[in-house]
Amino acid sequence: MREKRRSALACATLAFFALALLVSSSYAHNGASHQISDNSLAITAALHWLESAQSSDGRIVTEFDEASDIQATAESVAAVKLGDGATVDDEAALSVLSNSPELLSSEHLARLISLRFSLALNITNEVSELISRQGADGGFGDFNGYGSTPLDTAYALIALQHVGKDAAVAGLAVRYLSSMQLASGGFGYYGEQSSVMVTGLVVKALKPYLYTFNISSLLSSAVNFLYTLQGADGLWGSDWETALVLQSLIPITSDVTRYETSVNTLVANQTAEGSWAGQAYATALAISALASLENIEIPADPEKALIRGRVVSGINGNGIANTIIDVRDLDSESVIIERSGQFAISNLDGGSYIVTYSAPGYLPVSQSVSLQKGQFADIGTVVLQVAPSASLISGVLTDSSTGAAIAGARIVVTVNGISQSAVSDESGAYQLLLELGEASFTVISDSYHEVDANAELAAGTAVNFSPALLATSEPRPNSSNITGVVIDESDQAIADAVLTLLGTDQSASTNTVGVFNITGLAPVPVELEVSKPGYASQVVSFIIPKKSHVNAGVIRLREQRVLAASSLTGQVLDLNTGAPVAGATVQTDYSSVTTGNNGFYRITNIPVLEFTASVNAPGYLFTNKDISLTHHADLPLNFNIRQADLGGVEIAALTTPAPTYSAYQGVVISTTLRNETALTQGARLYVSVKDRAGREVDAFSGRYLPPLDSALDEEELAHYQQHLADAIEELAPGEQRLVELEQWWNTKNNPPGDYVITVQAVDGVTSNLVSEKSVVVTVEETRRLASLKVSATPAYVLLNGQADVALSANLLNRSNVATVATFNYRLKSPSGQVLLEGQKAIELAPEQDNVSTELAVFPYQFSLSGDYIVELSDVAGTRVDELVGGNVFVPPSIRLEINQFLTPNEVVPLEGVSVQSNIQVKGVDGE
Repeated sequence: MREKRRSALACATLAFFALALLVSSSYAHNGASHQISDNSLAITAALHWLESAQSSDGRIVTEFDEASDIQATAESVAAVKLGDGATVDDEAALSVLSNSPELLSSEHLARLISLRFSLALNITNEVSELISRQGADGGFGDFNGYGSTPLDTAYALIALQHVGKDAAVAGLAVRYLSSMQLASGGFGYYGEQSSVMVTGLVVKALKPYLYTFNISSLLSSAVNFLYTLQGADGLWGSDWETALVLQSLIPITSDVTRYETSVNTLVANQTAEGSWAGQAYATALAISALASLENIEIPADPEKALIRGRVVSGINGNGIANTIIDVRDLDSESVIIERSGQFAISNLDGGSYIVTYSAPGYLPVSQSVSLQKGQFADIGTVVLQVAPSASLISGVLTDSSTGAAIAGARIVVTVNGISQSAVSDESGAYQLLLELGEASFTVISDSYHEVDANAELAAGTAVNFSPALLATSEPRPNSSNITGVVIDESDQAIADAVLTLLGTDQSASTNTVGVFNITGLAPVPVELEVSKPGYASQVVSFIIPKKSHVNAGVIRLREQRVLAASSLTGQVLDLNTGAPVAGATVQTDYSSVTTGNNGFYRITNIPVLEFTASVNAPGYLFTNKDISLTHHADLPLNFNIRQADLGGVEIAALTTPAPTYSAYQGVVISTTLRNETALTQGARLYVSVKDRAGREVDAFSGRYLPPLDSALDEEELAHYQQHLADAIEELAPGEQRLVELEQWWNTKNNPPGDYVITVQAVDGVTSNLVSEKSVVVTVEETRRLASLKVSATPAYVLLNGQADVALSANLLNRSNVATVATFNYRLKSPSGQVLLEGQKAIELAPEQDNVSTELAVFPYQFSLSGDYIVELSDVAGTRVDELVGGNVFVPPSIRLEINQFLTPNEVVPLEGVSVQSNIQVKGVDGE
């Protein structure tokens, strides 16, 4: 029997205990829909199939099932109860499980308890029998007296949790399961071989105790073990194993994308008639797994692909700001072009695109780009060549005195007897595409001297003609000059740039604000080379008019940097609100960082041009980007991530009173809860604190929950369950409320650095994770003593007595770094005489919170009465909250004077007289 029970399929099940929520005993199908949610067609078909699978004797099992009759029937009944009507004969099914409790294995007994409980039947004997099977090690075995196993212990815990009878056994059971975790993070039937199915079952059993016991790391490593064994198709082996594992992962995972592929594959594996592999057991498990996704949305990745690059002129390398970029079927608002020619094309789905770049006077260029979902592709520089049959003339007209743009000026160019003209716009700019040949230029504008020039226009050239117009009220200059300003891509002036007129010996340099001026120019076309070490040189062609000023405008140089590696810098932002996301982990294959409260991150020293950057944040969907660069760069990249919508109570905000704390300081945590549903919702709050490396340093519940005792009596059990009920925060429909957590985090002696505080909201009924949010606090380097006290032993010595006085110091250390506390001490007599003095340096490690050390042993004969004071001074190396000195007390020496008085002092003989005697004892100072 034991061997049969341990077959691979026969050992697996989770869903029955937590998901058998509805009670019904009707057998006849009433025609009502089995659908659990609006999109659960797969569940509806499966429920109908299960209904038809029940035989007249109550069993729900097929010839294809590897599971036993009891296992398949129990799982099927549990799955059917998730629908909106009873479709199987519960009582007939119950007869398949019913037997004397002591004759059932722990697994079958656990199933019977859950089924009877869901049918509102008495379970006293069954629960008593199951609890009696807990061994001295805290685990449960197959029968009473059998050796404990993780499998039986998990079954027992889940069943007892379902009926609210687990508190009395949980402490020892959790301790047993903790001791049975293998190095892989998983759990097995026996020995050292981990099992996916047993691990999933244990995760399900331990989940309710996540913050009651210190098992956060245990659960985390078990979950990681399960994910490492997930196949490329998202499955864990067979359909039933996948469904079972999903039941354990879904309730504790806020990032639904982690199991999205698994769910999709599981649904795709459903047969046409509605079953999974024709098995009642597998079908029931799949129904329960899919039902647990009710109200959970699995959205598409909100992050689109993006293309970045720069369009430049093939003539001079300048950016072309008026480029037209066309991507088929893409909104033009998704294309952004900067004046430097930099562009970005966003909102792209994965796939292949034809991108066309064009600009007036230039030949268009097209390229094919293939993108992955969420990819960030840097395609480098796109070069546009001037059309070979034309010459492109452009410029900006300005006032010679003020530098202001001149709008409405008319530029007339005559080539081969044919004239063309253009009018400058509001910015003074114009552009003309001209035939080739000898050309004459005339600029006409009211109130300004007319400007003339001549040039030979060559094929495929781009020439700048930007005369600065002189007012008619001013005399013309004797010669021409050219002025302008040289800046970098950040609009910062470049000083000491060299400007050379090619073919001549004329040159000039820019001043501290980037301005240059070249005078004495002849009215001919010139080529001006602009250069500076560390920048890419640029050649610009100008037409110089007669006796006029030429405004070269802004010449922008690109910095030449040869980087050995790339870097990423940016923010992680909430997709819906735009608010920064704290506690997000941004990761590449080479390093990872955690964002602070401002959402900023920076990753450096990425040695490759193609890599993936990903973001994980509590309460948000996993997001990644495939990045492809043409050269190493400092890449600005923001991540917009989407909140996981799990339904129920939402943590809308999370705050602490301050961003920075010292060691041994309490961090009060406040959260804003919001219920946007139409029903009253309740949730318990739990807190996890991790350092930047992701190591958990603390975990606790928002409200105080007493530790579970393995020996609770009924009264204590009721008290504990009341604590659980009181810990639920209830919110009415649409209510939003600020909640200050009853428990807070004490920074203690944790090392200086940033710590991520994550608050999780767990549904008050199902214990499923419904929301989580993080905030980051900084723990400062702290060197502090709560107290420094010195004492002397013995504390009491008789006058003229001799004693070896031992001086010692006690330090209550409240530091989080290594500290050396130094101080001076001295022992003084009642007259003020210094009898002993010295200096002490004490090295303290952060974990040494209470240290006592001997300062000195001083033999001395105490000849004066009074207090001998031990003083402390010149404390250095640390702050001290309380400084306390010690003392030795020497009482004075006492001499007694005795006086006797008799009353009366004379008597008569032979008379009876009463005589009173008074004795007076008086203490006086001795010598």
